[in-house]
Amino acid sequence: MRRAAALLLPALMLAGCGGNQAQKPAPTPTPSASAAPALDPAARLAAAVKASFPEGVNQGPITFDDNKLVDTAFGPVLVSHGHVRDPAHVDAGTIAVHYLDADGTGFKLRKAYPKAAESGSFGDLAEWSVSDKFLDRPVIYVEGGGTWQGYTCSFTTLVALEPEGPKEVASFQSVYDNGGAVEDNAQSVRGKIGAIRKGVDFTVKFEGTRSFAERYVWRDGKYQREGGESQVPSC
Repeated sequence: MRRAAALLLPALMLAGCGGNQAQKPAPTPTPSASAAPALDPAARLAAAVKASFPEGVNQGPITFDDNKLVDTAFGPVLVSHGHVRDPAHVDAGTIAVHYLDADGTGFKLRKAYPKAAESGSFGDLAEWSVSDKFLDRPVIYVEGGGTWQGYTCSFTTLVALEPEGPKEVASFQSVYDNGGAVEDNAQSVRGKIGAIRKGVDFTVKFEGTRSFAERYVWRDGKYQREGGESQVPSC
C-alpha cells in the first residue's frame, strides 16, 4: 500500500502540472504592420475622386460631381458624369473615365479619358448608369438628347470598360418627336432596351404613335442593328 501511494503521488503531481499548462492563456497575435485597414465604400469613392481630379471636380466649365467607382478584373475604374455649369443649348453632358491602381489606402491614376462619352444638350445628359448585363465587363449606359426647332431627339450609347480603355460598342436613336414642329401627322416614338442576352443580342422596344422593335446583335466587337435601316425617323 505504501509503495502504491508513493507511485500515485508523482502521477498526480504531473497531472496537476499538465492541467495548469492547459489553462495558461495563449499569447495574443500581433497584427501585421503591413496590413492596411479596409476603407468603407464612401471613403474609397472619395479617394478615387481625389486621385482622378487632384485639382478638384471643377474642370474648366464642367463639374464632375456625380461619380461611381467600378471594380473590374483589371483594376478599379472611376466613372464620372460631368455637367456644364453655365450651359448653352449646344453644350453636351460628359462621361469621364479614370483607370486607377490601388495605392495603400488610396489610389493612383493610371490613365484618364476625360471625354469617354458626350451626349445631350444644355450641358447635361438625360440618364446614365453602369451595367453588367450587356457583356462580361462593365458597360456604361448613356442617354442624352434635346429639342431643336420643335424636333425632340435622344440617343443611347453603350461604352464598354475594356482593359485597354473605354470603347463605344453601340449607339442608336431612341427618341423622336416632331410635335413641336408640325400640327398634322405628328409622330412620337420612344425606345427602351428590353430583353438582353449577354454578349449575344438585345432588343429595343419602341412605343408611341407606332409600336415596333429593333434587335442589336453582337458582331465584330460591337452591337449592330439587324435588318438594315432603323424605323425611327432621323433627326
